[in-house]
Amino acid sequence: MEQYWSGSAVNQNKGMVENLQRSGIIQSRKVAEVMETIDRGLFVPNGTPPYFDSPMAIGYNATISAPHMHATCLQLLEENLQPGMHALDVGSGIVHEL
Repeated sequence: MEQYWSGSAVNQNKGMVENLQRSGIIQSRKVAEVMETIDRGLFVPNGTPPYFDSPMAIGYNATISAPHMHATCLQLLEENLQPGMHALDVGSGIVHEL
């Protein structure tokens, strides 16, 4: 799995989103705002560095998708979602509201 940044440089959700923007994965300001609102660190076990661009085990034989996958899906859905609608990434349980 290719990494777009290292953990020492990015220790916050906002920094992760900024790196996804710099790498061209996040192209929309709205998608960036949504991803900044939901802290990935809330969904990974304690002691796991949450801001790497890779899927991570979250227990119970489940994983959370890599941040670039969430961003890509939100980019593709953005024009179809109206304000106040929610997008649920089934499998990770993360809800993003556009």
